[in-house]
Amino acid sequence: MNDAEAQLAARLADDLERVLGTGILVEDLEIEGDGPVTIHVACLVDGQAREIVAVGESAIDAMAGVIRLAAEMRLSAAFWQVVGPV
Repeated sequence: MNDAEAQLAARLADDLERVLGTGILVEDLEIEGDGPVTIHVACLVDGQAREIVAVGESAIDAMAGVIRLAAEMRLSAAFWQVVGPV
């Protein structure tokens, strides 16, 4: 990973932490390819390992997909806390 990709990964990790909020930890983030770009994010959600994978024609497209999927994951985790088994 070159310096630009490392900076991009660090910024994406910061953005993900804001979207995911408390209770969800980003464990690993990998960016692969030049076009199409694949981003893999390993997360820990309420003690369970989860993975977010997004593909885009550019890094920006893939990042947008990761952020959208992270928001869905956050909503799903919050919903499960409200209606899940007691």
